[in-house]
Amino acid sequence: MIRNWFRAAAVICLLQAMASRQLAGATDVALGEQRLPQDTFLFFAVPDVTEFQSQWKTSAFGKFIEDPEFHPFLDDIKNKLGDFLVNGYNDTFFISLLGVTLEELCNLPQGEVTLALMEQPAKKISAVVTLNYGENDETIEKLLQKMHESFEDLAEDSTEERDDVKINIFTFSDSMANSPFKTLAYFKHDKYIVFGTEVDALWEVLSRWKGDREDTLATNDVFKHCMDRCKDDSGAPAMKFFVNPFGMIQSALNMAQAVQPQVGMVAPFLPMLGIDKLKGWGGATYLSTADFDVVSKSFIYAETPTGILNVFQFPLTELTPPKWVRPDVSMYFGGNWDNAAAYQAVEGMVDMFQGRGALTKFMDKAEDSELGVHPKKDVLDLLDGKFHFVQSAVEGEDVEGEEAPAQNFFVGLSLKDAAQAKKMLAKLAQSEGYPVESREFNGETIYEIALSQEDQSMSYAVSEGHLIVTNSTQMLESMLRTSGSGALADSPEYNRISKHFPAKTSMISFQNSDAQLKRLYDWIKNANGQDFFEGIDVSQLPPFEVLQKHLRSSGSYIVPEKKGALMIGFQLKDGEH
Repeated sequence: MIRNWFRAAAVICLLQAMASRQLAGATDVALGEQRLPQDTFLFFAVPDVTEFQSQWKTSAFGKFIEDPEFHPFLDDIKNKLGDFLVNGYNDTFFISLLGVTLEELCNLPQGEVTLALMEQPAKKISAVVTLNYGENDETIEKLLQKMHESFEDLAEDSTEERDDVKINIFTFSDSMANSPFKTLAYFKHDKYIVFGTEVDALWEVLSRWKGDREDTLATNDVFKHCMDRCKDDSGAPAMKFFVNPFGMIQSALNMAQAVQPQVGMVAPFLPMLGIDKLKGWGGATYLSTADFDVVSKSFIYAETPTGILNVFQFPLTELTPPKWVRPDVSMYFGGNWDNAAAYQAVEGMVDMFQGRGALTKFMDKAEDSELGVHPKKDVLDLLDGKFHFVQSAVEGEDVEGEEAPAQNFFVGLSLKDAAQAKKMLAKLAQSEGYPVESREFNGETIYEIALSQEDQSMSYAVSEGHLIVTNSTQMLESMLRTSGSGALADSPEYNRISKHFPAKTSMISFQNSDAQLKRLYDWIKNANGQDFFEGIDVSQLPPFEVLQKHLRSSGSYIVPEKKGALMIGFQLKDGEH
């Protein structure tokens, strides 16, 4: 049974991996943020569900679902699901449970859908869900009638009314003592239904219903800046979100303090750590733009970071994969880290709590140990800040095994002084009690450390001006043997992505969907005869080449700005494949 669930999870992961490359969007929501309090700390919206569904069908994943060559496999899943439903989970089941059929439930949203979290009333976090049901009045009435019947013995039913709008309130009895929410309330207005876990929160929404007040989330300066930086020339987004991390932490502390007063002692430390500077993270996703199948934009608002946030400083520079990164990798990620500023930030934090010079003393003590290596002088100070991460499938691995195909990784840290780094590694290898084996290969020294897992090891070396760390000695040897014979940076597929990168960035990434998914796909396909997902015939999956035509390479980049950092991810359109 565990194996069945594992195989099922693999299918889901495969579909999610493909879907994540298709989705991302939103459409300019008009009223969602205008009806919420200004200090709302979590907001998510699909501005128009109907439009989103229409755009989704034109996406690469939507086309994959409609591909006739996948229909036998998808029909088999539907049949198995149908057998399951016939045994008790058909429309009769949904009507008895919810009062409506599954089709009626799925067709209920007709416009905007939003989710929000806020502190209303004080020291209580409330969730609010808003749904535009359009002309589906009958479906809504059936759902509400069933809900009232279900809560009849569990909660006290009451109402409050203002300005001809009635809020229905369920106050749960002691039998629901373990529930985190003591109330559930809702109101209907202007073809919307709004649910909330606190009555005060619903009144806050109703008081802003027209969207013309000046104390709404839409007027929040941080929210506005994030949304402005995430606009796209293609028009309205398909989805959008906003999170106020510091506000969320504050609300959680306020709620906890009501139960445990000593929790309040934590609050003064937040500004000391610089957490108060992390004021917001917002983003939006767009489907079927002029250049992309999907483009996602998000902005982290952290004006004048202090404290621990200074660890995450990534200056602008020209970034490209080094020549030793092969063109057949499944994923590449590179960046430029200000490690000197990061060390100063950590030093400030440690010294603040442990006393002046505490971190320096710790570093000096490490140098006096058996390893004889000073973490800062011998390691950190040798790095110039640029780093590269590469991932690829394990070559020659059996795709018919019980476990999913593994991935090799390769980390490269750019060095200021490669010769000094080689001396440091040699010194480290000679230390007593350090379990490392070394050998010469193609003019360089490879160091290998056996791990606790059987047949697992970590290897490292200095080559091409980088400190290389990998879980695959084979990959390291391949790099040392074939460096310069073929590079990702020169490949047509990477150049289709990189032409959309700015001249200078702080981080970039490239994902080759073909390489990432092929081995997982083959592994699932070869699972036939192993009671895969309660008898689904995976042999009906078409050859990988059928899926491949729907896959698109994707990329992303980050650009730091005065008030934070802009992150953009995108997937190419059909013509860009």
